[in-house]
Amino acid sequence: MGSKKKKNLLLKVKIFWAPATGKRHLEKEAEAVSSQNQLGKFSILPGHTNFITFIFKELTLYKEKEKETIFFERGVLEVSQDEVNIFLGL
Repeated sequence: MGSKKKKNLLLKVKIFWAPATGKRHLEKEAEAVSSQNQLGKFSILPGHTNFITFIFKELTLYKEKEKETIFFERGVLEVSQDEVNIFLGL
């Protein structure tokens, strides 16, 4: 029998704030990340294709039936290989 590659069930999320905000960056794991861009609301799940976009207003992280929402004006979200990098306060 061949070995199967185990699918990652969590996203590695890093949130960076512009230095002028005085906020520290965060590193978390999440089952999903939601936000909105110029086309509307969207969600990122494990296995998502590489993606980069401007985001606006809010970002929500979901994990184990809990959610955490962060409010901001604008930012950039980048996804690559189940890693989500978010730059806020731009």
